[in-house]
Amino acid sequence: MRLTAKNLSLSFGGQVIFKNLSFSAESGEILAIKGPNGSGKSSLCLCLAGLMEEGDEMAVSGEVYYGGKALPEMGIAERCACVGIVFQNPDMQLFSPLVTEELAFAPENLALPRDEIKARIEEAAGICGIKHLLGAKTNRLSGGEKQLVAIASTLTMKPKFLIADEITSRIDTDKKDIVRNILINFAKEGGGVIMVSHNPKDLEIAHRVIELKRGKDYEDRSK
Repeated sequence: MRLTAKNLSLSFGGQVIFKNLSFSAESGEILAIKGPNGSGKSSLCLCLAGLMEEGDEMAVSGEVYYGGKALPEMGIAERCACVGIVFQNPDMQLFSPLVTEELAFAPENLALPRDEIKARIEEAAGICGIKHLLGAKTNRLSGGEKQLVAIASTLTMKPKFLIADEITSRIDTDKKDIVRNILINFAKEGGGVIMVSHNPKDLEIAHRVIELKRGKDYEDRSK
């Protein structure tokens, strides 16, 4: 599957954050996005996930396609099967008191059969190495453990593309290595990864790098 962004533009209060961004990413590819503060990296992630909405001062334009189909044309279930997002701060996306409940939350909301939900939890927990945490309370976890739970909860939706917004920035070295391996294996198994990071070791696992600059300029290069 291919992710295609066409002429994505974002401005806030009349100030251009980015303008006319056009690029694509393929299944099996890790695409890194880097750039200075204020260049719109996190906002771009939200646009690619279909989570950026226009407001009084926020203006968004352009199109995002997954497999040739525009995001606005997709229902919730189809969108979740196309793209999942993990944020820099896992506390932004962990809401359930128990890890098992957290991993069950999204598939339960799609009314999947109980056996399917259980299988997805086991698979995602295995991928992220957190099976031993399934009975734990989320508020007792370390920052790195929380991030692994956040990744696993996203993987329970079996997305074809995974957007990772600086997800190694707040965790220790050992957990960083685990997260990188998760992303590498996700791509090897046919998924696509969009990864925002400044960490040189993160960038080493990318096949391509897009560097955003303030305003309309950006650079897309293969490694």
